[in-house]
Amino acid sequence: MEKIFNKKNTLFLVTFVVLFKIFLAATTSLHPDEAYYWLWSKKLALSYYDHPPMVAWFIKITTLLSDSELFVRLSSIIVTVILSILLWKFVKKLFNEMVASASVVILNTLPLMLVGSVIITPDTPVVLFFSFAVYYQWRLIESNEMKYWYIVGFFLGLSLLSKYTAILFVLSLATYILLDGKLKWLKNKHFYFMFIVAFITFLPVVIWNSKNEWISFIFQFKHGASGSKLHLSYVFEYLGAQCLVAGPFIFILGIISAIHYLKPKNTVFKHKQRFLFSFSVPIIAIFMITALKSYPGANWPAFAYFAFSIMTAQFLLTSNSKLKKDILLIGIVFNFVASILLGLHIRYAIFPLYRFSKDAAIADATNWFTGWQELGTNILHRGVKYAVTESHQWGGVIAYYTKGKVGVVLDNDRQNQFAYWDVPRDLEISKTAVVKIDNHLGEDFNSIKGAEVINIQRNGAPIRQYAIVELEGYELKNKKNQKK
Repeated sequence: MEKIFNKKNTLFLVTFVVLFKIFLAATTSLHPDEAYYWLWSKKLALSYYDHPPMVAWFIKITTLLSDSELFVRLSSIIVTVILSILLWKFVKKLFNEMVASASVVILNTLPLMLVGSVIITPDTPVVLFFSFAVYYQWRLIESNEMKYWYIVGFFLGLSLLSKYTAILFVLSLATYILLDGKLKWLKNKHFYFMFIVAFITFLPVVIWNSKNEWISFIFQFKHGASGSKLHLSYVFEYLGAQCLVAGPFIFILGIISAIHYLKPKNTVFKHKQRFLFSFSVPIIAIFMITALKSYPGANWPAFAYFAFSIMTAQFLLTSNSKLKKDILLIGIVFNFVASILLGLHIRYAIFPLYRFSKDAAIADATNWFTGWQELGTNILHRGVKYAVTESHQWGGVIAYYTKGKVGVVLDNDRQNQFAYWDVPRDLEISKTAVVKIDNHLGEDFNSIKGAEVINIQRNGAPIRQYAIVELEGYELKNKKNQKK
């Protein structure tokens, strides 16, 4: 295995992955969520309704020179490089160069990371900072130097500034304390100072929420724990989604690794394995539990895969079973090929789904990366001052692809970040385009009076339609969620 998993091959793979990500980032349209976060970066704040502010801060830094798609996403690519270096350094300390190489290869070939992480979302910064918190937590265990409590607290705070789910670091830490008999930490004042440092770092979000009726905390709590009925089917859907984002072979092998570590008679289950288990499996498991009530996003446990990749690599490469090592290689190759094909499909639509199923072609998730430039160009040619639409996602793509030259206003009854931005005072007297978007081709836009209906096609097949109506001024129908 040393001939496959070594420094030279790892460097080659990471270089290829980075170049492939640059290609995709530069040549594909922004996903509506990315455009929405880009809009945040133009209106910097201490926090936002939907998420903490770090994703907007990342985008702001990388778009100082350009607002192109590549620069909007540039931090995602930089994070790939930093994570690979951190993972290599960490695992080489933990085990050896071969396991370090395999861990880096596994992480970088996960579909979630190879293709999914091209998109700039709150997952980009949270995966980075959570991984640093895990790394320095181990440095603390290894050296017992008290300074690392404060460093861990700082990175935990940065993780929370990225995404609220980073609070699961506490669950992982508690798991490790119980599994490895570290109850003495509870008597250590530095243990509690760690949380104080994390809170101070997280303070911008607290300040923003204190001024806005704690709305972001309330929204995320309801979002993550909504639903009154138990849905066992959601659990299976969630596990299936993890098989997709991590690849079926790697995810199942990782779970097998975790089960092996938990065997009471397993002498291999030492503090290193306990640590890796604690900072990966409980995170994946807690979202599986929440899936009983509400369906979690497939990407929610993304930050668990840093330790998960190490755990999987270490278990399989230190095994005497040739079969396990062969399956590991098969899993990596499968993920790599599947991810490259997915990336090429995003860019070139290489799979002609419409020939097999009209519904499948319309439902293709990669459609989200096409057709927005046409919408922006059409609106710009109209010379309107404002565009009114119904969704924060549509508002984001309209703002981005009209190059910020058209003001965007939302008119709906669902609260989002637009509710915290002022509505233009001259909206009712200015030339405005009302934009409706149908991403499922289920509405009859031709019945809208005065509308121009634009059909977006991909490989000659219809995937989306826009209805645009020009008005001389617009009066909001839903005003309860708007500032003015």
